[in-house]
Amino acid sequence: MTSKILFTFIIFFLFISNYQVNGVGEEFTPHCEVGNNLYTPETLQHVPWFNINLDLPPNERYKIVAGALGKEMRDVIATLKEMIGILGPLPMEILENVMQNAYENHFPLTYREEIEGISQASGVPIADMALMNIFYELSRFCTSIIADNNNNEIFHARNLDFGQLFIWNISSQSYQLTDTLKKASVNLNFIKNGKLLFKGTTFAGHVGFISSMKPGAFSLTMNSRLVPDISNVVTWLMGGETDVHFAMWIEREVMETCNTYDEAIAKLSSVPQLTGVYFIVGGSQPGIGSVLVKNDSWVDATVQLNESNNDGWYILQTNYDPDKKPLYLDDRRTPGHNCMKKLGKSSVSMRGIFEVLSSRPTLNKTTVHSTLMSITTGEYVSYIRYCPNPCWAF
Repeated sequence: MTSKILFTFIIFFLFISNYQVNGVGEEFTPHCEVGNNLYTPETLQHVPWFNINLDLPPNERYKIVAGALGKEMRDVIATLKEMIGILGPLPMEILENVMQNAYENHFPLTYREEIEGISQASGVPIADMALMNIFYELSRFCTSIIADNNNNEIFHARNLDFGQLFIWNISSQSYQLTDTLKKASVNLNFIKNGKLLFKGTTFAGHVGFISSMKPGAFSLTMNSRLVPDISNVVTWLMGGETDVHFAMWIEREVMETCNTYDEAIAKLSSVPQLTGVYFIVGGSQPGIGSVLVKNDSWVDATVQLNESNNDGWYILQTNYDPDKKPLYLDDRRTPGHNCMKKLGKSSVSMRGIFEVLSSRPTLNKTTVHSTLMSITTGEYVSYIRYCPNPCWAF
């Protein structure tokens, strides 16, 4: 297995070296798919749906997911451990003890009980469940879009990219972690008092959310912010920073407790969290949408839809602050903007946004799934994604 991991890093550094010396070949230039009629829901692989009943005891809520996707959860954990294992057996033993302690002493009671139920139904040990919930805080590369059209409709969508450098599978031409996460992706309906409270997309085994929508109220996605916040996680694991929240848990808390766009913005802006993120929030009406550039304690900057500007009908956010240039090897922002401008406000729809998300390098080898939603139309769908060669590695 170590040879597979070494091969992954060799390929990565060869790619960088080739880029620096020769530039990107024609086959790896950005390519916009707008107008190519790619949106055919009947042929796409849909992310499965499950209902989570909040009226049940916490340890009963996720058993339907855990029972159906226990193997997929174990495959994700096995891949994480394979990577960590290159450091030898001792670090893995230490990590398992740290994760068990974090679960017992730092996880909120409701989430502990939910995770306990998932562990019982899936057979995945508690320490591994804790690792799954913490690991996703540290690495999420994404592209999120909010856009209006000329029919007074608002759309919100995202590509979730995850698995960079986690073991390159030669036969499938993809990352092993990305492949396992595709099989663990789930859409969830959260039910309370017999009624739909909100919808969301996450991974089996995680009790937080990556993308979500509260019908008639607001929509929310979250992108990772590339800031050095691993020290916050270490401090939290050691017993400090007890009042901070996981970003994916914050998203769920907002969906459960906030009823309006303004309430969501206020809560997201004020809650302390472990890691810096971008919260992309869509409202219930055209022209209402924001990106919150959030560090662990406060909002550093805000970008809003602004119909008075030529391109103010949409916001596109990747993993870099809006006022900073992206890493030259990871510039999804510039091709994304060019593709949105090619689409135009008049063509914004599920079909149009899907074509933007299908354009390289927005779609790449680490793309796990695409989620598309609209408060005004009520639609919410997620599709597993594949990027055929030639395709960017990330």
